[in-house]
Amino acid sequence: MCSYGGSLFRFIDDAKGRRLDLRLLQADDLAAVLAIQLRCHDSTRIESAQSFDAKRRASPTSCFMARLEGQSVGYLVAIPVKAGQPPPLNASTCPVPRDADALYLHDLAVHPDARGAGVGEALVRAFLAALRRRGFAQACLTAVNGSTAFWQRQGFRDAELDAAAGGMRSYGDGARYMSLLQPGPQETAT
Repeated sequence: MCSYGGSLFRFIDDAKGRRLDLRLLQADDLAAVLAIQLRCHDSTRIESAQSFDAKRRASPTSCFMARLEGQSVGYLVAIPVKAGQPPPLNASTCPVPRDADALYLHDLAVHPDARGAGVGEALVRAFLAALRRRGFAQACLTAVNGSTAFWQRQGFRDAELDAAAGGMRSYGDGARYMSLLQPGPQETAT
């Protein structure tokens, strides 16, 4: 993984020449995560700092903060799961299943002022790199807030849920469970 002065990745938004940095999500980023979430999600999908921190601690190498010109503008939280079993929203704990076989993209949000700067795409690239590093052959997510078309452009397709998957109810009406099979040989987890 590349590191640039604390950043995992550095990208340049060619259109405006602004610097975009991604780094692993830290505990002191939670206030920014909560603020961005409030600008991006409706009130039925708001999660607590405790819930975000539980996910961050469960999988610290697959949760990212995006900073544009030094300002926190987006985040991505991903955790290992058993495919077909999305975790519920706003859970205070985040146990990782021993038989996890997929990396679940739990939340991606980009502040409205930073949309169009490539933040979402950069976060997805970091997520896919984490998927390969962890050795999972499948990524999955729950599309909400009309984001299905975005995820389809990233290669995700509708997927089946495990019959016992109760977590989907917490995502509300219109939520769609989707997956992406990772092509090619996987890197071993380190």
